[in-house]
Formats: sequence, C-alpha cells, structure tokens
Amino acid sequence: MNVLIESRHARYGLICVLIAFVINMGFLSSSWPLETIPTYPLVRLAQSIDPLDANLGAVLHFLASTWGRFIWLVVIFGWAICGLRAGDMGIRWRQWKEGLVVTLGMWALIEGTLASLVVAMGGSLSWNPLWAQLTPAAIGATAIYYFLGVALFEEVFYRGFMTPQFFHAFQERFPKRSHILAVLLSQLFFAFSHIPHYQMPFPMPIGLGILWLTGIVFAWLWLRTGNLFIVVGWHGLMDFPLHLVVPPKNAPEGITYLVGILLLIGWPFVKKYWSHA
Repeated sequence: MNVLIESRHARYGLICVLIAFVINMGFLSSSWPLETIPTYPLVRLAQSIDPLDANLGAVLHFLASTWGRFIWLVVIFGWAICGLRAGDMGIRWRQWKEGLVVTLGMWALIEGTLASLVVAMGGSLSWNPLWAQLTPAAIGATAIYYFLGVALFEEVFYRGFMTPQFFHAFQERFPKRSHILAVLLSQLFFAFSHIPHYQMPFPMPIGLGILWLTGIVFAWLWLRTGNLFIVVGWHGLMDFPLHLVVPPKNAPEGITYLVGILLLIGWPFVKKYWSHA
C-alpha cells in the first residue's frame, strides 16, 4: 500500500494510462514493427546473427520489440510526457539486490521441487536437452528476454505505472477501497493486452480470467513486499522455459505459481530474516 501512496500523480492522470494502453495495443496488433524504432541497432544485430544462430537471432528480435515498447511507453510516455519518476512506476534501484536474492531463492526451490517430483514419480533425473540444443549466447539472451524484457516491461507498465494512477483516481471518492479497485481494474488491462497474441489452451474468456487473476496476484505481491524487482523475478520464472531437468508435463507452471503464493504468504518471515542477515 505504501508504494501507492508514495507514488506521484501523473501529469494528465488516467488519460496517461488510457493513451499508453491504446498505444501498447497498437504496437501488439500492428504488422509494422514501429516499437523497434528506438532499438533499431539491436534489430540490425539480430538480422546479422540470424544466418549463424537462428535461435539467438529470434530471441534478439523479440527483445528488440519488448525493449522498444519499454522505451516508448515507460521512458518517453511515462517519464517525459506524464512527468513520472522511476520510483513512481515501481523502479527503486536500491531494491535490486533484495529482488535478485529472493529470485535466486525461488529458482532454487522450484528446481529442487521439480527434481524431487521426477524422482517421486519413479522417473530418472536427466538434464534438459534444451541446454545442449542452444548456444551459450542463446541461453543468455533467452534469460535476458524473459526477465529483463517481458517480465520487466509488464511489471513496470501494468503494476508500477497503471496501478498507482488508478489508486490516485479512486482515492478521493473511495478512500478505503481505492487500492482494491486500483488493482482489480488495472489488471483487466493486463489481461486484455494478451488478446492480440492469445495462446493459452483455454477458451479466451477463461484464459483472460486466469490472466486477470494472475495480474492481481502479481500486484498483491508488489504491494506486500514493496519491491517490484521481486515480482519481476517471479514473473520471469513463470515464463522461463529452461529448467535444469526434464520436468513432468505442466508441472513447472504450477510449482512456480505455488512458490510465489508461498512467498506472498510468508513474506513477513522472509523480510525478518533478510533484515537480520
């Protein structure tokens, strides 16, 4: 809750949020890669690498698109036009170490649980073949894409940028429920942003409902921890496809979600340990 109170009201209020969302949907729906104008050098690098390493080239293309949207919507629109500082959009640089340590802890717990699950189901542990199929550069670029690309952009844009602005908009009329309304409404935008490239194995209304609830949990974790980098880490772990061992089908998503929920519940104890460490 403190992160909402401490954030600055955008220069044009909710108009900033609505215009930014429309621009983002335009980027996602357009056949023209307009979002990559700020990251054109990375696009050129990806094009030069494509013939040598197709996997690495593809990841760099995706990264150029995601970082381009970050520059357009967070840096140019959020900061330069709407007058918001990095801290007003959840980016508090001094918190990155805590976010990294918590993310590594979640990763270790997830990988250990997946390995234990394989053994418990009577299987044998074997290295994930994806590690041998990808070059080290492609593996590194994939990690950067999922954590510092997709997860960072979506957490800053949908949680760090949107949620506080809805909070300020509701604060005067619904002071006791403004934080709840802000989370519920802002995460509808998060769910709707997946419509142009919807890929979930459910009918769209169900999938969008799941995405909405997931966004609410992400926002709740941010409000509880006050550290958006922790949420970026959890989000990245949900999307990152490279696990150490070959996991049971559909297990990684469920285990990763469960670990995040446990962190959400047990955060006061984690924070107490971190303070004494």
